Amino acid sequence: MTTKAESFADRRQIASRYFKGMEAERSFETLTNDDLARLSEIAQDVLRNKAFRTPVGRNYKDRLILLALCQGGAQHYVDGVTGVKDLDVWAFFRGGTGKPFPWRARWSADFGPSRFGRHPADEGYLGRRVDVMGRSIPASDMTGERAVLAWLHGRSKSARLLAKRPVIAIFPQALFGKLLWSPPHA
Repeated sequence: MTTKAESFADRRQIASRYFKGMEAERSFETLTNDDLARLSEIAQDVLRNKAFRTPVGRNYKDRLILLALCQGGAQHYVDGVTGVKDLDVWAFFRGGTGKPFPWRARWSADFGPSRFGRHPADEGYLGRRVDVMGRSIPASDMTGERAVLAWLHGRSKSARLLAKRPVIAIFPQALFGKLLWSPPHA
């Protein structure tokens, strides 16, 4: 019987044969719509298998209004020159459950072997690390897009930091690939 550690070691050895030399601080490969779709799948799996299994997180199971690629990955998707260290996906939930979504939580997953390679410091990953974070936001009767834009104009530290880079919708499908937010140029 193969243990998890042996299975991972075997996969890592196979991947290293195919992706030799693909360890780099940043990948400058183009992010495509197929990559965005993969990120959406990964983030939804993380939410289903990790976030929604927490006591507070389970209250948000049916309240997801938008997933977005943010920070450096979104900047690279837009300009093609920034490069990608890791991929940050933000989940936005309709608030109002009495307790906010666990805002300090960050769940990580593996993008898996791909043309993006892996960051040398990300031990235990075959590909780029995908970080999934979430926020419950005021949404009342607003669309997910309008609620996220209103939150980005807010005063929280997270909103101010995210607003410095583009925000690309990856879920729901009706907004898939849409540039929701582009920071004003100084």
